Amino acid sequence: MNNCLSRVSKCTQTMLNHKTAFTLAEVLITLAIIGVVAALTMPNLIAKYQKQETVTRLKKAYSALSQALRMSEVDNGPYAYWEVPQYSRTLNLTEYYEKYWYPYFKVLKACKTGQECGYSSSQPILDIGGNKTGHTIVVQDRRLAFITADGILYSISLYGGDEVRADYSIYVDLNASKGPNKYGRDLFIFERTASGAIKPTGYDKTLDEISKDCSKSGTQCAAKIMNDGWQIKDDYPW
Repeated sequence: MNNCLSRVSKCTQTMLNHKTAFTLAEVLITLAIIGVVAALTMPNLIAKYQKQETVTRLKKAYSALSQALRMSEVDNGPYAYWEVPQYSRTLNLTEYYEKYWYPYFKVLKACKTGQECGYSSSQPILDIGGNKTGHTIVVQDRRLAFITADGILYSISLYGGDEVRADYSIYVDLNASKGPNKYGRDLFIFERTASGAIKPTGYDKTLDEISKDCSKSGTQCAAKIMNDGWQIKDDYPW
């Protein structure tokens, strides 16, 4: 009797083992399905992460710029009256940045040329479509660049009440010289306003004008992101 029960138990166990096992074909089919699903979903997940990272770093850069300007004005007076090297007998270009900007950032490296900051050329900037713009990171006698400890590059143009070539622009490269060096992706433009604030380029344009420029050149994409509530929405030319 016990032997009979033992044989039945063994048979039952064998049947269960056969039922719970997978064949090689079933495993391969399952893996193939997982691979297809991953191939379909991974690009979207990566893009979502990249967009969020872009917004986070852009927001951080904007906050750092605004705070630095305010702190510098406390020490040096309104920026509209800061000394401009072209008209100063005591202040050269480097000293301008050392006085008005560098103390208010954690500067890792200052650059007198784009190549010193790691760019492959003096005109590395692409528009949002990937076309060369001819725009420069550093402009001789007018704009130097510096990289902060968090890896963000700032290129702040000179500005003063007496400057002949008034340039309010501030270029921000969220990952410094690393690619793609493209407007709207890792490179954005801000500017100082007459009211003494830092705003994204295009801040004084309509929403339609901002969206059109962002899609065409990318120079006003920071304004679009801010107007969209610090989000990169589906209509953004990513």
